Amino acid sequence: MTLQTIVIFFATMVVACAVNFQYRNAINGNYFAIACTSCFISTINLYMLKTIPHVTEFAEGIAYVFGGAVGAVLANFLHKKVFNI
Repeated sequence: MTLQTIVIFFATMVVACAVNFQYRNAINGNYFAIACTSCFISTINLYMLKTIPHVTEFAEGIAYVFGGAVGAVLANFLHKKVFNI
């Protein structure tokens, strides 16, 4: 596993986590949290667009797919812990 594969996994995990966290904030009407997560998502997306322009290996594709899945589940877990919902 290359460093690039690990970076792709964690970057997509963080973006998916932030997007799902933002969605839960929107459902709860927490406008400040929505704004904060929006800025964070934009920052990570900009990083990914500049540093991970394309997937060149199968492992990178798998990292991209599973990073998103792990991030989505992690967001729901974290949101429940942070907001006790």
